Amino acid sequence: MSGTRRNAWEKGRSEPIPANFLRFSNPFSGLFGGSGDKSGNSIIAIDFGSSGAKVIQLRRDKGRIVLETYGEIATGPYVGMSVGQAVNLGLDKMTEVVTDLLRESNVTSKNAAIAIPLRSSLLMVLDIPTLSKNDLATAVPTEARRFIPVPISEVYLDWWIIPEREDISPAYEEKTPDKKMQEVLIAAIHRDTVGLYQNLAQKLALSSNTYEIETFSLIRSAMQNDLSATAIIDLGAGTTKMAIVDYGVVRVSHTINKGAQDISVALSKSLSISFEKAEEIKRKVGLVEEITSEGDIREVVSPVVEYIFEEVNRVIVAYQKKHTVAVEKVILVGGGSQLRGILDLAKKSLQMNVVIGSPFDKMETPAFLDKVLAVAGPSFAVTIGLALRKLEELG
Repeated sequence: MSGTRRNAWEKGRSEPIPANFLRFSNPFSGLFGGSGDKSGNSIIAIDFGSSGAKVIQLRRDKGRIVLETYGEIATGPYVGMSVGQAVNLGLDKMTEVVTDLLRESNVTSKNAAIAIPLRSSLLMVLDIPTLSKNDLATAVPTEARRFIPVPISEVYLDWWIIPEREDISPAYEEKTPDKKMQEVLIAAIHRDTVGLYQNLAQKLALSSNTYEIETFSLIRSAMQNDLSATAIIDLGAGTTKMAIVDYGVVRVSHTINKGAQDISVALSKSLSISFEKAEEIKRKVGLVEEITSEGDIREVVSPVVEYIFEEVNRVIVAYQKKHTVAVEKVILVGGGSQLRGILDLAKKSLQMNVVIGSPFDKMETPAFLDKVLAVAGPSFAVTIGLALRKLEELG
């Protein structure tokens, strides 16, 4: 990747926001190699999802990225719910969860980065007239106000001017010959959300000035130095989040209001069993077996998963039609990507190249953990991507 492409961003802010709150440089930069011996500079990244929290601790040692420890803990049991159920926790419960997580994972570093959930933020791409930077600073909040469901004064707002594709197609050129419009990626996060995670870091006595929307962390961990249009699908518990990334830029951010939890709920209702038992069957059987002792599993599970991929396909087709660019690959991450048989169903539904993300490949890990990390990797995509950013900040 050329240096000009790495720096082909223009950014703006409506007002000062917390240090390192958002990041604008290319998510692929600085991941390979390093400068000098950084051993001893361990960092941690924390991802607080809807059904669990995850942590990873890394360090850079003579240019190598070394895994020191990682861990995951379910949040459901902290409020009397089952493992796998999506829950909303207040600050005190979040502190309790992460305290247990850090202790059980043998985390030693206090130098932390924390992911901002997409559900607590908003990413959108708007077509805005080509303006000077000063005029754009006025135009972006005005345009964004139409899509943000709370007053602009209650959010932190940031934006990128999306670079034009170097291989832009003739068809697209004909649509915008005068270059009067430009695409701008806008990010908004509620002030209360930022305050919540800052308070969490304070209660845990963490040194944390790095907060990043999880979508950008996903890109950094899931993708290689690939500039082709790629869809990243994060199959979470409560929702499925997807992003289309083209030339290293988020072009589409979309949330599907179904996730792995919906599969367990469907099984629970269909088979008249507890959610806990349904979750156990889902993890054991997935989409592989049709008939079990509990009944016809695939007939219950498949419609939920097929709905998710139908929605993914709709978004991909719309993007391709608008930009006359082919989405060449789909990368599956998140806990739901571990469901047995889901890769084959995704390939069948989307009729394109689909792979399971392997973010642990971006670091040095113990050989005896290879098989374990290959399975766990997709669930830690956000955490790993965030940790890679934190390491890069150290230099």
